[in-house]
Amino acid sequence: MKTGVKSLLVWAALAATPVLAQHEQAPGERPSGTGALTPLMLRTLKESVPMTPQLQADRNALADHSVRSLAINADLENRTDTFFNHVIQEPGSIANQKQSGRCWLFAGLNVLRPEVIAEHKMKDFMLSQAYEQFYQKLEAANRSLELAISLRQEPIHSRRLDTFLQHLISDGGNWNYVQALIQKYGAVPESVMPDDYAASHSGEMDALMAARLRKAVAEIRRSARNGADAAQLREVKMSALRDVYKILALCLGKPPETFQWRYQRKDGKVSPLKRYTPQSFCRTFLGDDLSRYVSFVNYPGEPMHAHLEWAWERNMADGPNMDAVNLRMKEMAAMVLKSILADQPVWFGANSSAEGDVKKGLWLQDIEDTRDLFGIDFSMSKADTLAYDNGTPNHAMVITGVDVQEGIPVKWKVENSWGKKSGDKGWFTIDSQWFDRHVFQVIVDRRFAPPKLLALIKQKPILLPPWDPFTDWVNGQE
Repeated sequence: MKTGVKSLLVWAALAATPVLAQHEQAPGERPSGTGALTPLMLRTLKESVPMTPQLQADRNALADHSVRSLAINADLENRTDTFFNHVIQEPGSIANQKQSGRCWLFAGLNVLRPEVIAEHKMKDFMLSQAYEQFYQKLEAANRSLELAISLRQEPIHSRRLDTFLQHLISDGGNWNYVQALIQKYGAVPESVMPDDYAASHSGEMDALMAARLRKAVAEIRRSARNGADAAQLREVKMSALRDVYKILALCLGKPPETFQWRYQRKDGKVSPLKRYTPQSFCRTFLGDDLSRYVSFVNYPGEPMHAHLEWAWERNMADGPNMDAVNLRMKEMAAMVLKSILADQPVWFGANSSAEGDVKKGLWLQDIEDTRDLFGIDFSMSKADTLAYDNGTPNHAMVITGVDVQEGIPVKWKVENSWGKKSGDKGWFTIDSQWFDRHVFQVIVDRRFAPPKLLALIKQKPILLPPWDPFTDWVNGQE
């Protein structure tokens, strides 16, 4: 075989082989006896925890009870009432996302309900989560496949590609997802397209779509190595999207293109039966301008009063990335207070895994006294909590009330989406200290934002990477 032909064949073989991301080990990464756990260290550790009568009592209690149940500060609970001196009237009945990670969607749709109920004097009203969920999944699949085409030369196991593959499709999302969906697809009442099993128990459906998308990503990368151009890669994409659509249609049902609907008023009368499209229904009941809502975050690890943007955090290939203005909690609380006093509910994202009593619906600072239970200081700053993945925003809800004492908000009333068996018949209370420590994002009508803060949106944003810890919850379920 001639040398030139042999070289060409070797080059072709290498070109057909996926490129692997190489890992360079830093000093200390390799196995070493220097830092081994020795018998002397083990003996020292054992002697540092003598089983005193108090520790033995703790051990006995922990044998049959959860840490959280034993750490609850009953005195703090008893001192906290659930009265609020300003509450948004008739926000609608409590919803239940069940076994799905659609909190962001439930909260987004619930924010829009009170104004509709009040304006049309409805007895109750709920928007269809399943309708938006259908298009959310389809759009997210398309977005991921477009990213797969863009990343077709990215080495296998690089951080960028691993992040992408881990989050091909999920239930997670943010306010920009809600806004993009309603603006493009409109909305329908919950009765027109209610939740089926797969909508509220989405794990199996998501797993099927993820498997099909991973297969498509492999096909896209293989076809690219074989010389396929972008048009040919999008044919692979369309084949996968047809299967995704089929999965969604079978699990959720096809979304209606037109429908008839009427509602019951508070006085018991029923409105005339009318025909709508999702778009005309949206125009009639929700209006057209969701851009009036502005996103603000408290991200102490990033510059204050900066405009932030998160790469890839969008649910549509042509939709906007998640972005927000970074503020101090005092500034965020002031806008939330103005909103609630004007009967405008507020979408917000928090760490719902932080200390609280979910059974009673109380999220209070220091309600879980793990420090005294274990004799260990677990505290971290909010900045370190984010930076070191010790607590990120993982759940979206709606603030619907406030208790103001001497001009200062001391606690907030929260509409959750965990059903009526959770909390106080579905309602939760957050005190101001917990709010400052564990709330990370709020969506506020621009009417209640100071002009100087609104102006910050015009700044060129700081682009954060897809693996930024702030958006871990967006990519997964809470």
